[in-house]
Amino acid sequence: MLTIGYGHTSGVYEGQTITEYDAEELLRIDLMWFEQEVCRLINGPLTQNEFDAIVSFTFNVGSVALSDSTFRRRMNTGDNKATCFREEFPKWVNGGLAGLVRRRNAEVELATK
Repeated sequence: MLTIGYGHTSGVYEGQTITEYDAEELLRIDLMWFEQEVCRLINGPLTQNEFDAIVSFTFNVGSVALSDSTFRRRMNTGDNKATCFREEFPKWVNGGLAGLVRRRNAEVELATK
């Protein structure tokens, strides 16, 4: 899948270039959409840090993945939130790729502050 800017995927074509301003605008638009998806898919109150960690996760894996995840099921059935983050996010590292391991660890750390 082609991306541009900070991970935007919709309508991207090979060789496309954009300005830093346009990349930041696309990121804002994308994040608003993922924030809405998190609000739609996760029930119950979240701290700002928990919300931000889930938005980061969803931006990376997609809202369909969040929707179908054990993480979502556990969060929505009232499991301990910190435990859900610690046990479920590390599963999403695509074969242990170092960058994804760091990203998931950072999301867990943010959510459980």
